[in-house]
Amino acid sequence: MRWVILTLLICSYGCGSDKVPTYPVSGRVQFADGEPVRTGTIELESKEHGTSATGTIQEDGTFVLGTYTTNDGAAAGIHRAIVVQIIIADGITKHTRDHGRAVPPLYGDYDSSPLSIEVQAIPQNEVILSLPEKPATN
Repeated sequence: MRWVILTLLICSYGCGSDKVPTYPVSGRVQFADGEPVRTGTIELESKEHGTSATGTIQEDGTFVLGTYTTNDGAAAGIHRAIVVQIIIADGITKHTRDHGRAVPPLYGDYDSSPLSIEVQAIPQNEVILSLPEKPATN
């Protein structure tokens, strides 16, 4: 029994978590004129760590990011950012609420999105992600 306890103690001391530390991130996604993006998901991809953080966009444009849980934030550093929005506009589907303006599809793909966010190793990161009115074309 002593060996089991000793082995567990040694492993718990020397076997740290391989999770990248995260820092709380919340903010708002908006169009260039200040109107909030009212539905969708924001996703970040860390350039340094390869981790991703996601958050659901609320009707007022606000979001909270999570990497390992829904609200633990993102790794420190520079992140590529995308805004993904799926709105069925086929004329057949009846919507029960107004989804607001549609986000141009280029913001939903890491290869075309010009968006980025820097997360700092601080107790709370507050960001405003503004979608340029006329995005640069590649």
